[in-house]
Amino acid sequence: MIPELDSLREVRILVVGDLMVDEYVYGDIDRISPEAPVPVVQGKHHEMRVGGAGSVVTNLAALGIESCVIGLVGDDEGGEFIRQAMDEAGCSVGGVVVSQSRPTSRKTRILAGVQHSGRGQQQVLRLDMEERRPTDAIEQAALIGAIGNALEEAPDAVLISDYEKGLLGEEILKLLIESARSRSIPVLVDPCRSGHWSDYRGATLICPNRYEASSASGIDLATAVERQLEAGKLLLDDLDLDHCILTLDRDGITRVSRGGDNRRHPTVVHGVTDVAGAGDMVLSLLGLALASGWNIDDACQLANLGAGIEVQKVGVQPVERWELEAARKALIGETPDALRSREQMREIAERSRSAAQVVVFTNGCFDLLHAGHLQLLEAARAFGDLLVVGINSDESVQRLKGPERPIMPVEDRARLLGGLACVDHVVMFEEDTPEQLIRELLPDVLVKGSDYQASDVVGREVVEAAGGRIERITLVQGASTTGLIERIRAGTRTCPPTPEG
Repeated sequence: MIPELDSLREVRILVVGDLMVDEYVYGDIDRISPEAPVPVVQGKHHEMRVGGAGSVVTNLAALGIESCVIGLVGDDEGGEFIRQAMDEAGCSVGGVVVSQSRPTSRKTRILAGVQHSGRGQQQVLRLDMEERRPTDAIEQAALIGAIGNALEEAPDAVLISDYEKGLLGEEILKLLIESARSRSIPVLVDPCRSGHWSDYRGATLICPNRYEASSASGIDLATAVERQLEAGKLLLDDLDLDHCILTLDRDGITRVSRGGDNRRHPTVVHGVTDVAGAGDMVLSLLGLALASGWNIDDACQLANLGAGIEVQKVGVQPVERWELEAARKALIGETPDALRSREQMREIAERSRSAAQVVVFTNGCFDLLHAGHLQLLEAARAFGDLLVVGINSDESVQRLKGPERPIMPVEDRARLLGGLACVDHVVMFEEDTPEQLIRELLPDVLVKGSDYQASDVVGREVVEAAGGRIERITLVQGASTTGLIERIRAGTRTCPPTPEG
């Protein structure tokens, strides 16, 4: 069983690797170019994120973990963006070397809707702008100095993220691994794709994916488990590692360790939106867990959970602590808590909009769920990618419905709503109406029952002013919590009696 996430300590982690800008352009396709048989993307939204080793930094920052980073950027707009973004995330960027002879690596992804209104975004093109070459003497000297300074601060773990851009050459890797291990600092490596891994010798562990491990070992990891163990053992011996963590997408993680102590960790199969960032997430969580004193198998299970969440996101996005906690609870059979704070919900809504997802909002007291509620929620979910349900606090329900309500406290109401497949998040509001919450979230679609006139829907003007719309749902006739409570109190049946009476 995965330990409580509260046992993850406030550690300090050194991240070393290739830094890059991940750029995303979102739009719609509604025609083919008259100049060539290619789709025309009508750009609607542009976003920049820190990628490569920088995504490991942002992963850790999202979990409240302090880190410092060593990497290389150009003296350009991209390099400035990377340093500023990581600094704002609370990462020490003193070890980021600014090169005068190469540009910052940039990956630009074009994503377009397969339907209108930004729905069903998928990647149609990736454009890489970079120089892949070894570091020059000036860059090398600056990096060596940064490594020495960072290790003097005694980090709890060193994470190496190798995208094979030229930063992590033989001299840098040897210095980094030997210096860290001599100080009893674990070194974890997310290896490059080429399979030329001799320079990782002596690291604590590597965590290659299926393709990378197959390339490096010459063994096809799409075959039987025995072959996976064989490949892991070969890499373990060749590179003098303590562990080889094989990340095998739908097959989870296979851990091969020194002394023949091996174990497979199956994963829950998810619908994959985008595999980008999964390896960074595995490295981040393995490093955090081991630095916190977790055993290797608990660390692997946590990494499994994080990667499963990551592949459901568009592009490289950090996984929040509450997302991990919800996945952990689901894994051990507990009902995940869907109730979010308003701050969490604002962040989720903003991130969803950045990924061109359609956010749907509806609200109510939801005191005793009934068929009318379910109909409303299922219909609302069909209008977008994410359904957020606002629920009145207990005090708010009491003011609206009287001193005998609610029947169920807000925690129980939120838990039942969160257990429905159509509901993504639940957020509570203390006010009598959700207007202020709607102003904070700015959903794309606001849904209410057809018993409301459009002009009477609270938040309508806010949503429409922001470019959103109102949808009204025809509800089950006669379905209401008040009526249900009255029938229960009166002992009135709503279904035929059983043969036993």
